[in-house]
Amino acid sequence: MRDEFTALLLGQVGRHEGRDPDGTWNNRQRYSTETPGLEWSDGQPWCATFEAWAAHRAGMDALWPMTASCLAAVTWWRDRGRWTDYPVLGGPFYLGPDGGSHTGVVVAYDADTIRTVEGNALPLHAGVLTPTGYRRMGDLRVGDPVVDPEGRPSEITGVHPKGIRPVHRITLRDGSAAEACEEHLWQVAIDGRARPRVVTTLELAALVSRPGSRVRVPLIEPVEYRQTGEPLPIDPYLLGLLIGDGGASGGGLHFTNTDPDVLAELRSCLPDGHRLVPHIADEHAVEGNWRIIGPGGRGRNQLIEELRAFGLMGVTAPHKFLPACYRRAGIKDRLALLRGLMDTDGSIDARGRIEFTSASERLAGDVQELVRSLGGRAAVNVRRDVHYTSPRQPNRTPARDAYRVQNVNMPHFNPFRTPRKAERFVPRNAAWARRVVSVEYVRDEEVQCIAVSAPSRLFVTDDFIPTHNTNDSGSAEGDGVYLKSRPRRGPGSPYGYGVPAFPEGTVSADPALGGVPAARTAGQATAPASGPPRWPGRYLRTQTPMLHGDDVLMWQRRLAARGWSISADGWYGPDSARVCRAFQQRHGLAVDGVVGPATWDAAWS
Repeated sequence: MRDEFTALLLGQVGRHEGRDPDGTWNNRQRYSTETPGLEWSDGQPWCATFEAWAAHRAGMDALWPMTASCLAAVTWWRDRGRWTDYPVLGGPFYLGPDGGSHTGVVVAYDADTIRTVEGNALPLHAGVLTPTGYRRMGDLRVGDPVVDPEGRPSEITGVHPKGIRPVHRITLRDGSAAEACEEHLWQVAIDGRARPRVVTTLELAALVSRPGSRVRVPLIEPVEYRQTGEPLPIDPYLLGLLIGDGGASGGGLHFTNTDPDVLAELRSCLPDGHRLVPHIADEHAVEGNWRIIGPGGRGRNQLIEELRAFGLMGVTAPHKFLPACYRRAGIKDRLALLRGLMDTDGSIDARGRIEFTSASERLAGDVQELVRSLGGRAAVNVRRDVHYTSPRQPNRTPARDAYRVQNVNMPHFNPFRTPRKAERFVPRNAAWARRVVSVEYVRDEEVQCIAVSAPSRLFVTDDFIPTHNTNDSGSAEGDGVYLKSRPRRGPGSPYGYGVPAFPEGTVSADPALGGVPAARTAGQATAPASGPPRWPGRYLRTQTPMLHGDDVLMWQRRLAARGWSISADGWYGPDSARVCRAFQQRHGLAVDGVVGPATWDAAWS
């Protein structure tokens, strides 16, 4: 019966829910209408309904909770004394608080992983890059255009809410990060192999944790934003120069630079009638200090008016920024803006290492965004306790924090225009920065996925990170039946498992059912054991490396169920030993913080 049941489930892999005429996925599927008593659930989240459908088809109505509710199913298993902390072959697992978020069926397991039958999603607050900039995932609709990482036109073909799911943060080496649920998909290159793979967030976490593993997401092409047709009021390169070495906080417009090439470029970009003149102090021209004046010296200064309209006039160095219309300008204009910034406040050493430095944290972030939107990568770091010595001030004086845009890699463009810097530029691949360095659980949250029309099935999420929209079957459909891999413990692991009373016996890792935390396949059957679970055969104690495993998890969960304040994470650390000693003292056992046979048995007595 177990094999027939799992075969029914596996035979549905690749099937998907329906969608409304506007393309929105609607939770309509065959399983509700074909399951007596659950016809009403059509149009509702259907993970539990799908299992009930298969149980009904296999003649297991009395062996399985015939419900569309995960919480009701958990209660059904508990009320019958058929609930465990261990995977069961052909049995259900449940996720989320009290197991109420999601369910699937275990079709195989080993010591660390369960293989199951489930969709993919991003949090509703996640950013999705569109031709007009970033928009919230939760605000997107079918037909909305999105940015394809490969530079092709793309639009949303489906929007599908997924409910509340565990969300993880994926962080790259340059500090960029995005969040996604554990089933969400990512296209990655592993250990330099040419052929990419598509993996879930949980599979990505396992790959990243492997010692020596190098896992990278794809690079993106320069982003083509949609243009309004209106010309930018200030030449982008000139604006970059003015934000870099300009001063607009004293009523006039000043510029400080001694590079003849930069000064020549600035003069060539000035509006008609505007001039660069030396700044006079004490009846002498100050070397490297200039004023930009309008026609006739006292006439209308167009640059001052435009800077005032942008909110940049009167702004001091720690508060500089890039106007939004320039950050969303065309590729040519964004590159010119970046070159103006780099020719002033940027540097490049003899080895070709590039850096941009500013007293403004906001400006540093804007420059990092420029680099990323042009297909490059960059990290922002801050240097504190900065001191400087000016020519007229011999003593070292405390200065503002320096925000440094470092490790700038530009595979498509030279970010400098001035020859002195441009000649040192060495094109480098930005792949180093695309390396995934961590995948960490952050919270449970409502999530949503989208399907896009791009052939690659990729779109761009937060921090210009490309991500995948499809499922394991390669379909661009919405919620459906998929094969998944999940960790047995840690973030995103199941809340617990149901134990079906299969006539041929139960296969489980649960010691109470005669199982062991090792690999199991179909055909291996054991009869449920009676009484408390047997001691697993090893002493649980604090040591280096820290002990972990299903035996630890089982003992922790048992004590938690008896009211002890203990974290059930499968790791036997100092907190577990502390609780163990208190438990031993209360029950008159030897107080040593070690779970041996007597302490183990006492937990169930």
